[in-house]
Amino acid sequence: MDQLLVWKDRLLEVLNTAPPALFLAGMVLLPLGPFPVSVLFVLAGARFGAVAGFGLGMLALAVNMTLGYWLARRVVRTPLERWLTGRGIAVPRLGSEDELRFLLLFRIAPGMPLFLQNYILGLAEVGFGRYLAVSLLAQLPYAVGFVWIGQALTESSAWKVVLTVAGVVALALLVSLLRSWLSRRQPVREE
Repeated sequence: MDQLLVWKDRLLEVLNTAPPALFLAGMVLLPLGPFPVSVLFVLAGARFGAVAGFGLGMLALAVNMTLGYWLARRVVRTPLERWLTGRGIAVPRLGSEDELRFLLLFRIAPGMPLFLQNYILGLAEVGFGRYLAVSLLAQLPYAVGFVWIGQALTESSAWKVVLTVAGVVALALLVSLLRSWLSRRQPVREE
């Protein structure tokens, strides 16, 4: 336990001395690959506090999602489509009536890394405005929880950490129930 406290203190020292711009650049760029955004939100809470950490984290997330979408739509689209087609996987194409439901189901899918979600949704050519709004709203509750965990860790407040972790777990269960309910609903089709 003492070793964990030493590591925590070292991490906080590095976080507190890193320039904020470098920290934010990391929050934007690291989740373009397989780096968990939840860790970055915890670090943002530890570095900037709950309010500023949340605001800066959501700003960085919006830029990250925009870059991921743009990369999938413009930069890596052709090679990715060729690669997927060669493996018998078709890129989904959605009608506007299915787009919102698909976005919601996809964004609240448990376990799928953020970068894969961004790239797949960009390849599926969902509308950018709806993509960004739904994506940020889906991440918002988790961001609040993880940022608060980060702040609680800097205060050495065990009860706040336990309470927040319990809240994040409860949120994950609620999201799972919502996903199950949404997946059972048939899309409304007008004839």
